[in-house]
Amino acid sequence: METALENKNLIEKLNNPETTDSLERLLDRLPGIVEKVDKLDQLLTTVEAVLEDESAMEKLKMKIDHTNIDVNTLETGLHLLEKLPFLLHATEKFEHVALFMEEVTKDEKSMRYLIEQAEGHLQPLKERISTSKQVWETIKIDAEKNRRQITLFTVMKWMKEPQVQRVLSYVQAFINAVPNKEKRKED
Repeated sequence: METALENKNLIEKLNNPETTDSLERLLDRLPGIVEKVDKLDQLLTTVEAVLEDESAMEKLKMKIDHTNIDVNTLETGLHLLEKLPFLLHATEKFEHVALFMEEVTKDEKSMRYLIEQAEGHLQPLKERISTSKQVWETIKIDAEKNRRQITLFTVMKWMKEPQVQRVLSYVQAFINAVPNKEKRKED
């Protein structure tokens, strides 16, 4: 009696429209499923053959032994995989910046504006460099022309000059700062 009831439940399930649709879809896809199962079977057969082949396994073992893949490498790889979402986000941001920069470089008005701004910031630096070059050239010419002998008294006279005092204060500050840096490195 139980079998008749079970058969009746089975027939009711088979007559259910959802079950019928599912079975029809399964039957339609069955050739593709069988093909994939056959490919999986071929792959497993090949893997089994390689695992049973001692020379192939020996070659594989030698290749693995000559790589630097160890537990640390695998852990690092997994850690890198964990970072992939962040790296993807950063790469996308960089890509947006690169595309923006590409568009800016194509736009003549934007490039002209950037160049003008850069020149505005570089002009004071150019002036300082030019002034420094002129001062250096003057110093060099004066030093080459000067044939006088420098005595201890001349140096003592220079010591009273405000510019010399200023330079010497910088030298003193430098001398005081250097040992402090050395001590900080030791600590």
